[in-house]
Amino acid sequence: MKNIWSGEFQRAALRIAEKDLRTEFRRSYEILSILTFSVGSILICSFAWSGGGGGATDPEVAGAALWVILFFSSILVFTTSFTREADRGTLGGLKTLPCSSLAILSGKIIYGTVLLFFVECVLIPFSVIFLNLELGTRFPALLLVCFLGAIGLAFAGSFISGLVMFSEGKTLLLSFLLIPICMPVLIPSVMATKKIVSGSGIADVIPELRLLIAFLFLITAIMVLTFEFVLEE
Repeated sequence: MKNIWSGEFQRAALRIAEKDLRTEFRRSYEILSILTFSVGSILICSFAWSGGGGGATDPEVAGAALWVILFFSSILVFTTSFTREADRGTLGGLKTLPCSSLAILSGKIIYGTVLLFFVECVLIPFSVIFLNLELGTRFPALLLVCFLGAIGLAFAGSFISGLVMFSEGKTLLLSFLLIPICMPVLIPSVMATKKIVSGSGIADVIPELRLLIAFLFLITAIMVLTFEFVLEE
């Protein structure tokens, strides 16, 4: 556990994340496909609920739509996390790096968080415009909720991607496993987003933020105890 806080551990995790991000942005069509899916989904929701420019969308519906779209975007992100290493045969190279398995997982988590937050930075403005959301000064509060939610999805998605990377039909299996495991992230995120869209401030979503942080502590403990064996298998 003490090695997690060492500078060597953090540098290794950052180097792995940088390598994955460089690879991802070189293959820009994958990023564009995720952004196209996210923005296209918001546009479809806009036309379905308000005819493309009617009144403001119900806060509960807007919050649920935003996080359902982000969840499916996360599936597209994490199908290329550990599974790409396994398919290309580069996982053995990762194992030979002079760092712990948790450093490798941390690099994947950073990679997933950056990609998801990038998607959110594109998706949220489109949601505000096309779902007619009036946020005003509550926009930073929504960004905070989305950032914590992205971290939670990245933790869960990276861990599950590592679990299924050697399985047959890993893409389908990843999707099925992520649904129940991400519920502790999605439910408080949807509730917090609904409150913010309804006019509540950051103080009103503290209970939801506490749930998100508690999930991060829980899944971190699980990963610390188990991921070394996952990577060895």
